[in-house]
Amino acid sequence: MKISVGLLIYSLLVLLQASGADIRIVPLTRQSSSLAWTNAFSNDVCTVESTPQIGRPWRVEGNYFTTSSVGQVSIAFSPSNRFYRLLAVDISTNSPQAFGNLVNSYGVLRTIAGNGFGSVDGSNYWQASFEGGPATNAALSRPHFAMADNAGNIFIVDKDSHSVLKVTTNGTIHTVAGTHTPGNTTTASAYGTNVQLNTPNGLWVRGDGTVYVLDTGNSKVRRLGTNGVMTTLFTDGNGITGGRGLWVRDDEARAYYCDGPDVKKWVSGSSPTTINNKGFTDLGNLVVNETNAVVVTDRGASRVYRINSDGSRDPIAGSGETNAVVDGTLVLTNSLYGVRGIWYLPNRGYLLALHEGSQILYVDPSGILHIFVGGVLGAHAGDGEWFHTPGPKISEARSVSMDARGNILIVENDVGYVRMIPFSRLTP
Repeated sequence: MKISVGLLIYSLLVLLQASGADIRIVPLTRQSSSLAWTNAFSNDVCTVESTPQIGRPWRVEGNYFTTSSVGQVSIAFSPSNRFYRLLAVDISTNSPQAFGNLVNSYGVLRTIAGNGFGSVDGSNYWQASFEGGPATNAALSRPHFAMADNAGNIFIVDKDSHSVLKVTTNGTIHTVAGTHTPGNTTTASAYGTNVQLNTPNGLWVRGDGTVYVLDTGNSKVRRLGTNGVMTTLFTDGNGITGGRGLWVRDDEARAYYCDGPDVKKWVSGSSPTTINNKGFTDLGNLVVNETNAVVVTDRGASRVYRINSDGSRDPIAGSGETNAVVDGTLVLTNSLYGVRGIWYLPNRGYLLALHEGSQILYVDPSGILHIFVGGVLGAHAGDGEWFHTPGPKISEARSVSMDARGNILIVENDVGYVRMIPFSRLTP
C-alpha cells in the first residue's frame, strides 16, 4: 500500500515530502476542484480520505480505479482546513494480496429494490401503489438486468411487469417505459410510459441516461431518450426469442443482442445478422471487451465464450461442469454452474454471476478465479453487513454490472431483488 498525505489550507495543498517512487499528491488550488497524483500503481484502487486534524479518524471521500501511474479526480473540498491523503493498493496481479486489496475496497451490502414477494414466472406483481414510493417496498416481477447512468440513477428491466423501472438517487422507484400490460405499441415516437412492451428482458444504459430495451416479445430494440420519449431503434423481422443480452454503442451505429441460440449484430441502416456460426445452449448476458470482441455467457453450457470475427468461438471461462467453485484456481478449469452475468473491470479482470451456482465471482487479469460474493439457492441475506463476511448472501444471480462510480449492482433471486455493493472502504 502506498500513502501520501497533504493539508489544504485556504487555497494551497501543502505536501508532506514523499521519497523515490512513493505516491504523491500534486499541488493544486482549491478553485481547481480536482485532486491529482503521481507514482500510483498502474492498475490499482486509489482511495481519497480526509480528516480535520491528524490523529482524528479519516473519512473516505471516494475510491477510484486507475489504469496509469498518474491520475486526477474531481472532489468537493471542504470549506474549512482539512488534511487529505491517498491510499493506493495494487490489484493487477493474481496474488491473494491483490484480490484482498480489491475486496477491501468495497463495503456494506444492501438491497436497493425489491421486497421479495412473488416468484411465479409469468406473473406480474406490480401495483400502482409502488409508483414513487421506496424501491425496497416494490415487488419486482422477474427482473433480468440493472444498470446505472452517470448520475447514479438505476434502471431495471422487469420482464413480467413488462416495464423498465428507474430507482432514483433518493431510493424511490418510477416506471419510465411500459404500461405494465403486455402489448405492441407502434414504432412511432411516444412517451415511454405510454408504450406497451412485451416481456422485455435486456437493457443497456448510456452514461447520459439514454436507455435501450430489448423488447423481446415484440422483436424490437427500443430507445428511451433522456426526455422520456421512446422510439424504436430497429426491429428484427425474423423475431427474437429468449433475449437477455444487449449492448449498444454510444453513437448508436452498432448493437449486439441475444436471440435464442444466436448472437446478432445490428449496424445502422441494415438488417440484423447472426455473428456466430454455431448455436449456443442458453444465452445469458453479453459485453464487448477492450479489444472490441463480443463476450457472452452460456448458462446452459456453464461457460463463457469470446466470439471471433470469423464466427468461431473460444471458451474463456468455465469447464462446462456443474460442481462447486474452487477458489484461487484457473477459471477455465472451474465449474461455473449456470453462469448468466458478466462485467469487465477497468483492470481487465471481470465479474461473473452464477444462477444455479448462486455466487458472484471475480476473475483476475491472469485468469485466476476468486469467490467475490457467496450464496446458495434460496438465500437472501447480508444487508447491512460487509459483503465478504462468511455465509451466503445471494441466490440465483441473474446479472452483474458496475456503475460509473465503481459500485456493483447485482440482480438476484427469482423473487426479485437488486443489490448494491458500494465502492467504498469500510475503514482507513
